[in-house]
Amino acid sequence: MFRRFDAELRRVGAAQGLVFQQGESILTLRNQLEHNKLLKIICSNDVGSWMLMLKIGEEYTFPKQPPGYSWRGYMCSMEQGPNFRHSQYFEALNARWSRGKGLDATCKWIAREDGIYFSTDGSPLLKRYEWNGPLLLKN
Repeated sequence: MFRRFDAELRRVGAAQGLVFQQGESILTLRNQLEHNKLLKIICSNDVGSWMLMLKIGEEYTFPKQPPGYSWRGYMCSMEQGPNFRHSQYFEALNARWSRGKGLDATCKWIAREDGIYFSTDGSPLLKRYEWNGPLLLKN
C-alpha cells in the first residue's frame, strides 16, 4: 500500500516533506487508536489526492519534494470506527507555517480514541479536533 502511494507521489513530481521558498516542512500522520482499529486517511494538495490505511502504531511521513517545487500544503481527513463513520477534515500542513521564516515546520498529527492531536516542531501534543466535532477546538 505505502509503496504504491510513494510511487504515485514520485510519478506526479514529488521525491522525498515539502520544500517551500525558505524552509522545508515535514508532515507525519500516526494511528494511536485502540482495539485494532484501522485509520483511513485521505489527503490532497495541488498535485492530487491519496488514501492511506494505517494499522495501530503505524505512521506515515510524506515524501519530500524536489527543490524549487512549492505548493500550498495538505488538506486531510482521518476516518475510523465501524464503516469509518467517525471522521474529521482538517488542514494538515500549510506553506505559511514555514514560508518566510527560514524555518522548517515539522507537523505531526496523531489519531486517538478521543480525537486528533497536533504537534509542531516537537512541541507537546495538543488536542485539536474531536471525531465528528467542530472544525477546530483550539488555535
